[in-house]
Amino acid sequence: MRHAVLTPFFGRLRDRFAEYHEPIPIGEKIRRAAGIPGVEGVELIYPDECREAVEVRETLDRHGLEVAAVNVNLKGEPAFQRGALSSPDPAVRARALELIAGAQRLAAELGCYRVTCAPLADGYDYSLQTDYRLGWRRTVETFGEASARAPEITLHIEHKPADPRTRGLVDTASKAVRLAKDIGLPNVGVTFNAGHALCTDGTAAAPFAEVLASGLPYYVHCGDAANGWDWDLIAGSHHPWQWAEFLFYLREARYTGWLTADTFPVRQDAMEVFAANICLTNKILAWLDGRGLPMMEALAQCLPPLA
Repeated sequence: MRHAVLTPFFGRLRDRFAEYHEPIPIGEKIRRAAGIPGVEGVELIYPDECREAVEVRETLDRHGLEVAAVNVNLKGEPAFQRGALSSPDPAVRARALELIAGAQRLAAELGCYRVTCAPLADGYDYSLQTDYRLGWRRTVETFGEASARAPEITLHIEHKPADPRTRGLVDTASKAVRLAKDIGLPNVGVTFNAGHALCTDGTAAAPFAEVLASGLPYYVHCGDAANGWDWDLIAGSHHPWQWAEFLFYLREARYTGWLTADTFPVRQDAMEVFAANICLTNKILAWLDGRGLPMMEALAQCLPPLA
């Protein structure tokens, strides 16, 4: 398994109440990512951070980093406030297709051939607000058209229970599996987010077992969450045993792909948080392999002071 980080978390961050840190250019984000022990790759956000390969290729090469995935943002534009892939407006769905196509092109130019997408604008806020059947059908059709246009790129669908909608269209890993199956193309898979699974299912291993059973391509985001909400915490910091169980399943599956840290360092230094994420995960993997410290002692050694 190889470690990667999401580059937007090195710059300015926002929650519902405040802003944190200063905005920095993508080149500096890549430089900081490269300074974290164990990091071999980055996940870039399209189009927010990077539109052209030329913007980042030289920096990536200089620091010896690969692109783990290109993440296409389908929630940030005003047109997507009431949905992107599932929107009843054909022009909005066409814009979503345009963005996915741009992310696919960028991924191919950077040699990673993986696009990940969390359809967070798609969902609902109130009962009687949407036709669930039509919304699902439109999402299947839009994702299907996007995937068919670029068969060499695997499109990974990420699940999340809520945010910014009170209930996401793809709120669980099971829904991501079902959506990929309904699309029915070999280049459609799942981005399994352990933190998102923990805040809905209380465990990551059980829904991940369903992903494994599906036979779909998968890519992994790692993080932790308090019960009931996705706080994008350091992996294993709140649920160490559940994180260990999930890593055991990854070992059993002989996964050699990316573990991309989806952790949100609002009050902490991003480099310290990502370093702790990797340290803690590697300690648990060593413990699972029978060559590490007792797990709780290993965790205590990794977590930085976060006050």
